[in-house]
Amino acid sequence: MDESNSQFEQRKRDHIRIALDPRSQTAGQNGLDSITLIHEALPDLNYKEVDISTSFIFSGDVIPLSSPIFISSMTAGHEKGREINEALARLSDRRQILMGVGSQRRELEDSNAAEEWAKVRKQAPKARLLGNIGIAQLIRSPIDKIRRLIDSTEAVALFVHLNPLQEVLQPEGTTEFRTGLQAIENLVKLAGVPVIVKETGCGFSVATLKRLENTGIFAVDVSGKGGTHWGRVEGYRSEESEMLYQVAQTFANWGISTTQSLLNAKEARVEYQLWASGGVRNGLEIGKLMALGASQVGVAKPFLEAALQGDEALENLLTRLETELKVTMFCTGSRNLKDLQSKKVIQ
Repeated sequence: MDESNSQFEQRKRDHIRIALDPRSQTAGQNGLDSITLIHEALPDLNYKEVDISTSFIFSGDVIPLSSPIFISSMTAGHEKGREINEALARLSDRRQILMGVGSQRRELEDSNAAEEWAKVRKQAPKARLLGNIGIAQLIRSPIDKIRRLIDSTEAVALFVHLNPLQEVLQPEGTTEFRTGLQAIENLVKLAGVPVIVKETGCGFSVATLKRLENTGIFAVDVSGKGGTHWGRVEGYRSEESEMLYQVAQTFANWGISTTQSLLNAKEARVEYQLWASGGVRNGLEIGKLMALGASQVGVAKPFLEAALQGDEALENLLTRLETELKVTMFCTGSRNLKDLQSKKVIQ
């Protein structure tokens, strides 16, 4: 179903409003409560030696990053979204962390929509942005249009998001997913930047992770259940008397947890990088996910809430998350991220 610009903007405003509603959260379902890290009572290092810096490396290019924490993709394509993205991009610029931009779907048909990113870039020229396109749009869009999305954001990589539950429960949803794997393979060959496949809160099975193995993708962001549940979000956009609302209640807890998705990737023995997001709320959880094999860890809702408050709130949030990650590393005897990922720190 084609949308007018006003309908698209209203849908995106609805998403922000409903995503902040506690009813849209699958809190406690990310599986991380079942993971216990081993306390090291006598770490052989000083706290000030703990190093959380990392880098993003592709085809010989090395982009230094201050930490493995990235801002997960959230919103775009409307006035409030631009303000949020400007605040998030300023944080990415100042602190040199990766930032996933919101859906660039509107840009495929409206060239003026790219102006949003020109304004963002003016405020944050050094932001490390990750572009974003949905698999349904990728399937039906010429590759030159996808390349323009990458160019408009000056993206260092491109997220391809998979969201079948969200699309099927969305009144305006696009549910043509056939040939998705082939579309990803074709994109990898022609994009010119790393391609990262991500879910939007429902995670990955072993079988799907294996299917992605030979596509040439750079990484998978497992984005499992445990945070904002987009099936719930779309359900709450409908009236209680409507069928889509009722169907959404049936699927309110659908998905594979973030933790189980990472464990599935270990079972699948995949060669691409593993990233993780989905209900991540503090630096201890970030540490647990890295110990499970994640190279980068995404946070969404806390950054959205802080962005609505301003730059100081964003700075405070990132500082807290990084401090909590450093404490996690110090108390497991991990000097750097490689230690955390390779030492036996999980009980």
